[in-house]
Amino acid sequence: MTAPEVLRSEPDISASFEPFQERLAETISWCLRAVKLGPLGAALRTIAYVPPPALPWPDTVRAVAESRLKTLGRSWRRTIDPLAGGELLIHLPRHTSSGGGAQEASDGYFDDHDLPPWDTWVGWIAEQHREYLVCWVPPEAMTVAAAGIVVATESLAWLVSSENPILGRLKHGGGESLPVRAPR
Repeated sequence: MTAPEVLRSEPDISASFEPFQERLAETISWCLRAVKLGPLGAALRTIAYVPPPALPWPDTVRAVAESRLKTLGRSWRRTIDPLAGGELLIHLPRHTSSGGGAQEASDGYFDDHDLPPWDTWVGWIAEQHREYLVCWVPPEAMTVAAAGIVVATESLAWLVSSENPILGRLKHGGGESLPVRAPR
């Protein structure tokens, strides 16, 4: 299965969604450990994974994911629930407009540019008319993330409720479908 609407992605999903699913599982494994370390905004922004400056978004996402996986090594396990009780979120960085409102509403889960914590980054997708970051929101962060989304409707959305042309493929991709459900 391919994703013809996708011009570029990290990880590459041009031939299969399997790399995305693998990255999602790695992200979930890491984040489930990190949320136990303190306030969500800080616990999910591991200093060792600070995004490198001045790189294109796909390279930045790859660098964060590779650092995270290197630390995880072979010690990570998949959860039984493919989303582990969390949800997928998209962030459109070119549409940041809340002026720090999402940061305040989410108690620091989002930053002053409406950016989700980098430990939660799963992938980057470029379509013909927009580009966005896909993140996993842990169940512990659902309430604060929802509060931030309400304030930053131009830059943040739950994947399941966004007008996403690949959502159908993610939901109905046969053996390669991604788990998505309506946010609580």
